[in-house]
Amino acid sequence: MAVKKRFLLVAVFAVAVAVLLAPGVAFANYSIHGSYTMSTDACAGCHRAHTAASSITWTRNDGSTGGSALLLGTSTSTDDFCYTCHGTAMLGADTNVFDGKFEADSGLNSAGQNLNGGGFNPAMFPTQHYPNNTTWVAYGGGTTGRSGIISTGGEQVVIGCTVCHDVHGSSNYRLLKDVVNGVTVGGYTGDSYNPTPTPWVISSEPGYPTTGWLLHEPGGVQVAGYTPDYTDARYAKAPGLDQTKGISGWCASCHTQYNTWSSMGTSRTASVYDSNDGFGLVTRHRHPVNVPLSNYQGARSLVITAGVLPLAHDNAADYSGLKNTSSDWIDCLTCHVGHGSSALMTGYAAVADSTDPLPDSSYGLTPGDGLGSVPPDDGNALLRGNNRFACEACHNK
Repeated sequence: MAVKKRFLLVAVFAVAVAVLLAPGVAFANYSIHGSYTMSTDACAGCHRAHTAASSITWTRNDGSTGGSALLLGTSTSTDDFCYTCHGTAMLGADTNVFDGKFEADSGLNSAGQNLNGGGFNPAMFPTQHYPNNTTWVAYGGGTTGRSGIISTGGEQVVIGCTVCHDVHGSSNYRLLKDVVNGVTVGGYTGDSYNPTPTPWVISSEPGYPTTGWLLHEPGGVQVAGYTPDYTDARYAKAPGLDQTKGISGWCASCHTQYNTWSSMGTSRTASVYDSNDGFGLVTRHRHPVNVPLSNYQGARSLVITAGVLPLAHDNAADYSGLKNTSSDWIDCLTCHVGHGSSALMTGYAAVADSTDPLPDSSYGLTPGDGLGSVPPDDGNALLRGNNRFACEACHNK
């Protein structure tokens, strides 16, 4: 991705001024992002009704394109527009998702801490959920895992900031969209004037509204005691303990094989597809998700000294001193980050051909460079630590 976000001086200035003039702190579902009042000034932070210069269009839930998004400035991609607040040295938001840094002191976070989801600066995070609306392969996607394939296992999807996040607010944690890839993963029911949230993804942050974010109510009114945490993994189990939902169910809107019931009995740990690793269309087995880690005995000092893997906790947990326990769930974000990872893959973790393993063959990259990994992935699979840190943290073999 070209580093060109420091670039759009007009948009940067206009958005920064608009946000700085807006009252309150711009947390997710606050101020600029959602829960608007009839007299909100937040619209003007991003839009111009008659004089928008940006060529960006808006996208419907079914993936089709609408008309102009009426965005101010001259950005030509949604991601670059988002970086005018969430980029390097930008004043509109403390969450610098490009560099993966939190840039202020808050109730739970300090300036300079790493964001829990990583970042998108390719110099720092060589593997990412590819930004700037790149057509990308969702491994394990499609009805067989090869739907829409040209040469790589998985369903091809367009991915960028607004593919995963709804900038106007959603029922879910961190503005995660209620419809992704045409799949409903949250939303609202009932009277359109008084809708009831039905979130799939919630948080164990202090004061988080685990029943979901309301529409038509300012964020500060509905959750006066909410304290967001951007640098610690404070994930919660799925609402209602529904094992098909939670962040794992949400991720499965694109990675369709990874949290779906199969015809192989009452199991979500196997399905048939071709992952492009040389073994063809065969039954694929995977680690269970949205299940208690019943054999968890805590991080072992022999292996783990820092960065204990996060599990999903009870929704109503008092997080002041909560530690991982055997009743907590393992989910996608236990092992992976959502934005970008700097983990290195070496040796047998950097094998190009699963049918003929050769250490450090790096899946088409320079052997030994540490960036490749076992197919079907072409990077580090967004893992939280080098090689198979995520395995040893629990299994300690």
